[in-house]
Amino acid sequence: MTDHLCKVCGKNLMSDEIALHRKLFGRASTEFMCLDCQAAYLRVDRSRLEKTIERYHKSGTCVLFAKW
Repeated sequence: MTDHLCKVCGKNLMSDEIALHRKLFGRASTEFMCLDCQAAYLRVDRSRLEKTIERYHKSGTCVLFAKW
């Protein structure tokens, strides 16, 4: 868990939510959205975003999704 909150709904954010937000909306982002709010903004299902996160974890090619 992080100290970041969703800029839309105020939910506490997990690191993967922040990583996906930075990947989709720009690495310089300082405010973030939770998966539900990202899905609503992009008009896609949450499950699609979860699959995207899983794909980045498995690929190991993006440092935003690296597991330390």
